[in-house]
Amino acid sequence: MKLSLMPEPIIKCHQLVLGYGKQALAQPFNLSIGNNQWFGIVGENGSGKSTFLKSILGVQRTLSGQVSIFNKAPGICNQWISYIPQERVLNLGERISGRTIVKAAYRANRFGLPLWGVSLNKKLDRLFAMVGASTYATRPFQTLSGGQKKRLYLAQALINNPKLLLLDEPLSDLDPQAKQDFIHALKQIHQQQQLTLLIISHDMHEIAHQLDHFIHFKEKQVHLCEKLPCLLEDKSVIL
Repeated sequence: MKLSLMPEPIIKCHQLVLGYGKQALAQPFNLSIGNNQWFGIVGENGSGKSTFLKSILGVQRTLSGQVSIFNKAPGICNQWISYIPQERVLNLGERISGRTIVKAAYRANRFGLPLWGVSLNKKLDRLFAMVGASTYATRPFQTLSGGQKKRLYLAQALINNPKLLLLDEPLSDLDPQAKQDFIHALKQIHQQQQLTLLIISHDMHEIAHQLDHFIHFKEKQVHLCEKLPCLLEDKSVIL
């Protein structure tokens, strides 16, 4: 099957087979994703959704087929990719603030460059405003709610100006208001940053109308859904 949307895609998959060991999770599929698009990735647990994101990052080998990211093999262009996993464990001191965590992720600091100056602080202020975290970014990270932490993770993911943002179940464990706040932040990012977003989520109730298309993992198949009726028969998707 062929899932083709735009010329000059940033992600290209040809007869790609995802899996572990010798166990395939889905049949071969083709896929093209262009710049500045927002895709939802849906399907049952274990169908291959997270494996797909890890294959894009190059941390999970594919069983067969080809995948290229920015016309390169996975892992080569990861400086243009940010990834927010479903679960994250941080061992932090009690006084470490969210602002410090985001600041420490700035890539230039890894090379010892003295760039923790005024321009970086202004950039941090813009990011916190965009994700709605300005009022609590300087508070100790460990004292924040789950929704507040996720918005700071989002700011952290944007600090190095990625062209591709991968999110694995970012809406899980959020209360209704925190979920709406996070979705609003994603909408602002998509509109202002001109980057491509791939988001895995079982809960498409409030976000589905924001998305351009859906990549649907179902019954060992991977197919493109351009409209919501395609998902109505899948009990794993909340609409």
